[in-house]
Amino acid sequence: MHLPEIERKNNLNQTKKMRKSIKITARLLTALCIAFSASAFAQTEVKVVEKDTMKIKFKDLDNKLGKDDSDDEVKYPRIYGGLTFSRIDWGFSRIIEDGSFTLSDENKFLAYKKASNFGFDVAQVGVRFTDKFKIYLSTGFEWNYLRLKENVLLAENTTPLTYANVDPSEVNYSKNVLTTTYLRVPLTFELRSRKMRNGDRLKFAFGPMTGILLKATQRLKSDELGKQKFRDNYNFASFQYGGFARVGFGGVGLFAKYYANDLFEKSPTQESLNNFAFGLTLGF
Repeated sequence: MHLPEIERKNNLNQTKKMRKSIKITARLLTALCIAFSASAFAQTEVKVVEKDTMKIKFKDLDNKLGKDDSDDEVKYPRIYGGLTFSRIDWGFSRIIEDGSFTLSDENKFLAYKKASNFGFDVAQVGVRFTDKFKIYLSTGFEWNYLRLKENVLLAENTTPLTYANVDPSEVNYSKNVLTTTYLRVPLTFELRSRKMRNGDRLKFAFGPMTGILLKATQRLKSDELGKQKFRDNYNFASFQYGGFARVGFGGVGLFAKYYANDLFEKSPTQESLNNFAFGLTLGF
């Protein structure tokens, strides 16, 4: 056998041995990495269980940017405030006419299949006077949705509130939603109990509230005209006021709101209409 051929075979053997060594080393490193990861994950699990950080609480929705009303600080009175995302209200809305949930014949065009209320706070400033009592002023946004039963179209830029009955044989609305958007400004007096074993407290809050109309819309949907959206104030009250109450435990609660002002303004037929809302509060 020639010398070059012998050298070539030796080189091939060395290459095979090197590849085999690389594979063995790679497998060992992979096994070590897996073992290390498993060990680290196991340690992390122990810490998570010990610290109970996996437990999700609704009060975590109350995210703040600013000076927090923390229980770690025991100085009273103390001022707190800043940006927040809390007191998320989600519930039902009802129109009351002269103390009744039944609408008169003149206001039947406002009869609804479903009515809902949604809102939340985005900023607040307050004073905690004691461990169990504080007062704060907040601001946020609030929406009311009326899913109308009747096949009606509200007139734009018209005072008082005017509507037209649309013939269903010409245009039949499968969706007819009247929406208002308000900037809400509640003043809250909040009482809370001592801490329970799990650290949560029973809370009760109440106070006056005001609101400024930002916009109103009527959204329609029909096979004949497709989707339509009209924006106007529709004579809704430009300024609303009333009272509210909340009761809850931890970060979850119930709310009720009553607006003492007329739902519409400069519209005599709707003078006796008021809005009432109730439902669930998160981040309380």
